Amino acid sequence: MATIPLQLAQRRLDTGSVVSYPNSSPVGAAMQGFGDELSAVAERFRQQKQQQDAFDAEVIGRELNGQIAQAEKEAIQNAPADGRGLHDSMYGQVDPRTDGVIKPGLFDKIFDSTVPKVPESERANFIRKKEALRLAGSARMAAQQYARRQDYEQAEWSKAQDAYTKVIAQSDPDDTAAFEAIRQSGFGFIARMGNPVARQLAETGWRSNTAKALAQAMIAQDPGRAVELLGAAAAAKATDGAIDGETTGAKDGTDLSAKNPNWSASGDDRLADLRPDDRVALAWQAGASVAQN
Repeated sequence: MATIPLQLAQRRLDTGSVVSYPNSSPVGAAMQGFGDELSAVAERFRQQKQQQDAFDAEVIGRELNGQIAQAEKEAIQNAPADGRGLHDSMYGQVDPRTDGVIKPGLFDKIFDSTVPKVPESERANFIRKKEALRLAGSARMAAQQYARRQDYEQAEWSKAQDAYTKVIAQSDPDDTAAFEAIRQSGFGFIARMGNPVARQLAETGWRSNTAKALAQAMIAQDPGRAVELLGAAAAAKATDGAIDGETTGAKDGTDLSAKNPNWSASGDDRLADLRPDDRVALAWQAGASVAQN
């Protein structure tokens, strides 16, 4: 089927340089009708072209979204462990006072290379969506960078805590100054964590874990003294049970606190932060060690 060029079809019948006929004549009426029909064809063509351009722009927009998603995925995979620079590498920096881009990112490169593919009639519309896309993507990358940073800080703190508690567990439990120095070093490390909730949880865990490490050092050095300091009925039962050849507790339920009126449940303030389940487990460990020796 032959097509009518838009610039030609948009013109009505040109009578400027040809013979004109009165509108009331049959020829004039016919010519007028032909001109109206030509204009209607041009309008339908324009509408169809506009619809096609809008459709093509939608397809290109979807392809752009796919490219952005892939770029974000690769940026996350290639980011350093602490997430540093993840947001800016993808979405750059925007001046909050002017909303102007002061440092372009990969998003700008992808978007700007896509614009020429968009039909001209839809291009202005397409360009107007850029900053909305940047804003949504910027929020995604900021969240990813923040989460990566939190994971990094937690991982680094876990490594430091393991190293600290290992030193305590292998040190002299009577060296209170050394114990306190390590504890304060740990608190100093935690204070530098960015998330206040993570800091609070880390502090609570640090207190109980240092107390646990100290109890392990006590058991290694002098399990009998550790039994007294832990001061739990479970320790007494573990000791009696081991002596009687039992593995699950005292045969007769003997409680060392009853045998020893000077029994102390918290003879060392440094053990005050022990979790109840840790205290019971350590008391059993100390009692079993006493029986074996």
